[in-house]
Amino acid sequence: MGSVCRNMVFGLSVLAGMILLAGSMSAQEKHSVSDAQNLISKQSLKKTIEALTDPALRGRESGTEDIKRGLGVITDAFYDGGVSMKGDSYLYGFWYWKGNERALGINVIGIIPADPSVVSPKTLVLGAHYDGLGVLGGRVYPGADNNASGVTALTEVGKALGRLASEGIYPSCNICLVAFDAKLQDCLGSSRFLSEQAGNLAPVSLMINLDQIGTTLAPPKEAETGELLPKNYLIFLGMDKVDETVKKAFVEANDSEKPIVLDFTCYGNKQVHDMLYEMGDQTSFRDAGIPAIVLTSGVHKYTNKISDNAGIINFNALTERCKLIFRAICKLAYRQQQD
Repeated sequence: MGSVCRNMVFGLSVLAGMILLAGSMSAQEKHSVSDAQNLISKQSLKKTIEALTDPALRGRESGTEDIKRGLGVITDAFYDGGVSMKGDSYLYGFWYWKGNERALGINVIGIIPADPSVVSPKTLVLGAHYDGLGVLGGRVYPGADNNASGVTALTEVGKALGRLASEGIYPSCNICLVAFDAKLQDCLGSSRFLSEQAGNLAPVSLMINLDQIGTTLAPPKEAETGELLPKNYLIFLGMDKVDETVKKAFVEANDSEKPIVLDFTCYGNKQVHDMLYEMGDQTSFRDAGIPAIVLTSGVHKYTNKISDNAGIINFNALTERCKLIFRAICKLAYRQQQD
């Protein structure tokens, strides 16, 4: 058996063990989860996406001064949300070659630490890339959905997790929140995170990637009638690569009063599923033998266009998606606290 296969089997066994730790929460903890998810708001999401698509950032091209202007948006959101630093900083740089020039990439890393009583905790990574196309042909590509939406979801979920930590409610594993740079440079940010920056967070047992998660422009269809499904939906890629309890966590976390259509088949098209799965930071984790999935709202007519601006984001849908992700992580990574 090859090393990647061995690592994948190990990752799945570790993931299953992590989820077994995540038993039922106490009544007080469930109340705290309910309160924490209410911190996720349409207004906050809108503010962050507008900040990340500000013309001063000129599309957030990796390796430029433009993208660095957006770092404060992410670090401030982590700090204000109670997400801890990894070490003494949120910012972790790496050098890479961009054409014939050396460029500096910067990953933004925050931590929700595991409960101190857990011996040798594993790590769940929640990630999203924050670099964009930048300026092409003299025109700025704002990258609101791709991928300011994913980064904004990352910071909002982090804020809710930070609230739980402030109340002394800690997960049974480390939760590492990473805004990756250089996704458009062959996913260098995520690969460098694993090879140079993960450090004592290893072993990583699951990676959840948030990539283009902000619109309702590419909904799945009802299998029998071919009719478009209700407005709010979420598409999952790579669920065949993770333990079935991950799917169960999202299904159980779905709000019965405001249900989101969960598409685990990518429009029922395996070819499209496999093509899309190969296009993001999850592949760095997959190639390292770590189970990894993608959450997305799909590719649409504005993807990688100058018209990918804040105006195409469905903030109501994005708010509910963020709450779902938060609740699912609570089911995956938290266990009842012991007295």
